[in-house]
Amino acid sequence: MTTALVYDPIFMEHRVPKGHPERPQRMEMSIGYLKALKWLERPGLVQLAPRAASIDELATVHERDYIQEIAELSQQAAETEATSGLPTSLQLGTDTYVSSKTYEAALKAAGAPLTALDAIMNGEIKNAYCLVRPPGHHAVAEAGFGFCIFNNVAVAARYALDHYGLERVMIIDYDVHHGNGTQETFYEDPRVLYFSVHQAPFFPGTGESDERGEGAGEGTTINIPLPAGSGYEIYEPIFRQVLAPAADRFNPQLILVSAGYDAHWKEAEGHTGVQPGMRISTAGFAKLNEIIIKLADNLCDGKLIMVQEGGYDLDVVASGVATSLNQLLGGDEAVDKYGQAPDIEYQINTDVIISELRRIHQLTGYRMRNQARPDREKLLNEVKGPVITKTPASEPTEADSDSCCQNEE
Repeated sequence: MTTALVYDPIFMEHRVPKGHPERPQRMEMSIGYLKALKWLERPGLVQLAPRAASIDELATVHERDYIQEIAELSQQAAETEATSGLPTSLQLGTDTYVSSKTYEAALKAAGAPLTALDAIMNGEIKNAYCLVRPPGHHAVAEAGFGFCIFNNVAVAARYALDHYGLERVMIIDYDVHHGNGTQETFYEDPRVLYFSVHQAPFFPGTGESDERGEGAGEGTTINIPLPAGSGYEIYEPIFRQVLAPAADRFNPQLILVSAGYDAHWKEAEGHTGVQPGMRISTAGFAKLNEIIIKLADNLCDGKLIMVQEGGYDLDVVASGVATSLNQLLGGDEAVDKYGQAPDIEYQINTDVIISELRRIHQLTGYRMRNQARPDREKLLNEVKGPVITKTPASEPTEADSDSCCQNEE
């Protein structure tokens, strides 16, 4: 089985003002890394051009008036450019912009995981990486913000449920920001398990651990808000002791990943501006990906689609893309320019965090289905404690008698 890279040059045509962190160079650098490594020609990799998501497919997540608004803003930007001869970006929200090609790019960004899912369900590929922009996990039904236009992962999950009739889809989001839009979309839907690990307090302010879903969806939202300074030493046990058993219990038929690399330690020096920021390295992301890939292999025959979200240091995002794609192809090498995170001067009590999370999400005592069970018959026949070897009794010596008498005195 093969891995697909789903990408289109149109993603670089979504323009933002100069200095904006979600810039076209994120795609350019990522493709540049893959070319330099000669990984675009690797055996087992196919490149797929994404189709545009249809209006009806977008409307399973977004209001039709909002979809039309993006189309009209893109047209307005194109007309302004034609008149002025200058690139134009129109402000959609506080930090989100629409240019002449944004609508086309956003349609294909939402269509990329649909293209991947079609190929997976048709038996053509095993898994996929969707290298897309604009990103999506902040976009809600009626609006886009946080750099996001359409919620690409949410549209894909709905497509899996509605078009292919899947009953259980899991979304894993390790972007440094909580995916408020994805959570809101499926907050009352028991068919989608949304798992987010993110920095808190931080933008957009949602994602507390007690936000667990409502109605029929209660319990299918799992939020892991972590303090700044959290690194792999905290993420890894959370993935093994919270994510893994939650996934095992839910038993998904498909796993989607909102792959944002802005929890990388280098991002705190640039985009986030928060010190110490999060402390994941590219090698750390690789080990977390390894856990996810194994879960997909064990639970849903490897059906896994990773979709690009954040990551704004150009080398960080390009390294993350290359490393993730390599892992989907079966490799274990991390492309890591910056190395490990600097140490911090304090420790975070991981045991307390995990214990509380397992309590909140009713995972205490949960046994993974593939966890080896003890051989009770063998254990019953084992000797408890050290084995004492008995030696034949011997006649006491004069020294022994003297010692005995001395003790009695």
